[in-house]
Amino acid sequence: MKKFFLSLIAAMMCAIATYAQSSLVATLSHEGGVSVFHGANSLRQAMEAADNGDIITLASGRYNAANIDKAITLRGAGVEEDTITGAFRTQIIGDFSINIADNISEHLTIEGIYHENTIITYGALNNAMLQKCHFSSINYSNSDNTVNSLTCIHCKIDYISLPQNSSANFISCVVSSPNNSNGGTMEFTNCIIRGYLSYTQNAFFQNCIFNCYYSLNGTCMATYCIGYANYVSSPFENISKTTNTTLSQDQVNALFKPKTFYMLTDEAKSEYVGIDGMEIGIYGGNIPYDTRILSPQITKCKVAAKTTADGKLSVDIEVKAAE
Repeated sequence: MKKFFLSLIAAMMCAIATYAQSSLVATLSHEGGVSVFHGANSLRQAMEAADNGDIITLASGRYNAANIDKAITLRGAGVEEDTITGAFRTQIIGDFSINIADNISEHLTIEGIYHENTIITYGALNNAMLQKCHFSSINYSNSDNTVNSLTCIHCKIDYISLPQNSSANFISCVVSSPNNSNGGTMEFTNCIIRGYLSYTQNAFFQNCIFNCYYSLNGTCMATYCIGYANYVSSPFENISKTTNTTLSQDQVNALFKPKTFYMLTDEAKSEYVGIDGMEIGIYGGNIPYDTRILSPQITKCKVAAKTTADGKLSVDIEVKAAE
């Protein structure tokens, strides 16, 4: 009896593992055709089969990392986790690199991906776009690399360091410790800036909130921004103070509603407005912060192991889209 019970438990565990594995789905769209890959390595398989300009869509779940060497569009199910609503993120596990040939006309786009490891760029990354993602660390391999016209929208980036002669534009993002000390330019619009600013140069900030210590150096400019002073100096030392406001750390923290992702209180919204007359921070401007993925996502794709007696094959596909 005990042996039978253990066998039953083992069978149930195998069934659960099979079900969990089947929920990891990567779909590859190529020239009007669609290929489907399953399991933790499905991103790698889709990347190997992809060409420049293709679209890879990942359902929610945890996927093993794959190096990106083609100018594809990579879409996940988003970065949020909410067991009440049933929203689960798409997470890539492990470091990966981005190394796309210079002469490719297509552009890399990554959307709705959660990543807690390191991304390393090689060569020249041109006109890439990152949307509604959470990245822990974006760095580069050596000083010969460049990142040209990188655009980040609605992202949370815990650390980013750009190689020399690079350029990046951040819109409605939360960015920690932006580093372009090797040269190049950065622009921030309606952003939350965290971490340290010691290696931030040639940067322009507009309608931003500095929730960090250390001052901007003289190569930077800020307008319609808020920041707090530390024991050394104001975040706006050596730059134009005309339209900026310096508050204490407690006053800056009090701008945000408790238990929200940098949402301003009603009082702060009305008191601190940007150059456009709208609230500063990530929920202001023309494209307020929103992590919902609006494009349809394949959340389930199960194919029967064999055809029926009359030659039919059972396929169960579930597609969801944000309302």
